[in-house]
Amino acid sequence: MSRGFSRVEAGLKALLQETPTLEISKARRLGPDWNMREALLVLDYTGQLSFVVERPEDLPQIEPGLGDSLPVSWIAPSSDSPRERIKIDCPDPALRMTFLSLVGEVLDRVEVTRGSVYLEVSKVVHDWRRALQAARSKLSRQGLTGLFGELTVLRELVARRGIACLSLWRGPDGHRHDFARQNALEVKTFSGTGSPKVTIHGAHQLDPPHGRDLHLVSLRVEESGDGETIADIVQSLEDAGVNIGILRGRTDDEEPLEVDETLRLVVTERRLHHVGDAFPGVRASRLDETSLKGVDRLTYQLLLDACPRALPDGDYEKVLEAL
Repeated sequence: MSRGFSRVEAGLKALLQETPTLEISKARRLGPDWNMREALLVLDYTGQLSFVVERPEDLPQIEPGLGDSLPVSWIAPSSDSPRERIKIDCPDPALRMTFLSLVGEVLDRVEVTRGSVYLEVSKVVHDWRRALQAARSKLSRQGLTGLFGELTVLRELVARRGIACLSLWRGPDGHRHDFARQNALEVKTFSGTGSPKVTIHGAHQLDPPHGRDLHLVSLRVEESGDGETIADIVQSLEDAGVNIGILRGRTDDEEPLEVDETLRLVVTERRLHHVGDAFPGVRASRLDETSLKGVDRLTYQLLLDACPRALPDGDYEKVLEAL
């Protein structure tokens, strides 16, 4: 545990022993030995924690991009505190440990640099945002790859059937299959040079529509400077007459239309399977009503080499026409 985190944790424990009132919040000084009043940990009567830091006269206002989770405001100078102060709130108790970690890192850096708490707040927030952005990019890579595959198929549909077929893209509606009207098509995108495998979500994804056909198209992709980005595919859809606003309207916050311009992919292999009786995988239609009781977010890997022989490549256009 860092010294800075220990200090802010001890400050919180002390504050929790006190009883703030509507008029008076409780505070503990967290500034360095040479200026302890520079930073305060504050607890108000609602139980909300805040980190309050004086702004040196020679430094401008900073805008730490912490979003709505840790809102930032400014406190004007007063007779009690002649300098303007920045105030970072932690309204959500679930984020308290994150908040304490941020403040603790600020205090640790001040000990090393012998500088200003105010200056280190800006630096720490900037570094945290970069780290979080890198983590989000890494975590969303699989999502971007999947979106690339779906948009690739959508573009092929539009090229063959016009922009009216946008309504066939059902995955964003929460439908169990990516494309459906009468028949259905599930799109899976994977990478790597090993044995091909795709991720199946839920026990219903390999269940065909009642009395209709379901096909699974699997696209192997790899990164290439000669490849396309999601932004390229979206632009080609717009060129074909598809309004990007309509595209965005068919996605949601959980699976947004992220018009990425960095990840360049090329499709190196396409496999098409008819999901018939001999096709492997978990299917709700083959289980009794108690088999999935209490099961949530079922996800598993399907080995494509264990599936029946793929259909001829020429059947792909026929499947698109028959949706």
